[in-house]
Amino acid sequence: MSAQGAAAGAAVPTVLDAGASFEGLLTFRGAARVDGHLTGRVVAEGCLVVGPRGRIEATIEVDELVVAGELSGEVVARRRVEILATGRVSGRLRAPSFSLAEGCVFDGQWETVLPAAAPPPDRPEASPPPGPEEASAAP
Repeated sequence: MSAQGAAAGAAVPTVLDAGASFEGLLTFRGAARVDGHLTGRVVAEGCLVVGPRGRIEATIEVDELVVAGELSGEVVARRRVEILATGRVSGRLRAPSFSLAEGCVFDGQWETVLPAAAPPPDRPEASPPPGPEEASAAP
C-alpha cells in the first residue's frame, strides 16, 4: 500500500460498512470509504476509498479514487486513481494520474487526461481579462 493510499484509508470515515448495501446516488464532500456493496452513481468533491471488502458497481466522478476492493464501472477522477495490490477494477477510467500496485487486477481502458484546473475555453469565465492593448483600444 502506498503512503497516499494508507493515509487516505486511515482518516476516511466509513459511509457503507461491510455487510451493508446501497443502491442510488451517493454524494459527499471530503472523503468517504465503502466496505459494503454500492450500486448506482457517486458524485463527490473529495476522495472515495473502496475498502478491501468493498464492492462498487457505479458511474463515479470524484477528485481521487483509491481501490483496495472491487470496482466495476466508469470513473472520472479529477486528480488521480490508485489501485492497491488487493484492488480489482473493470471498466473505463479517466484521470490525470494513475497508480497501479503490483498484484492489482485491471481489466478495461484508461485515459490519461489533463487536470481540470480551469474551465474549458468555450466557457465565458475562462476568458482572460483584456490585456493593456485591448483596454487602450476602447473608445
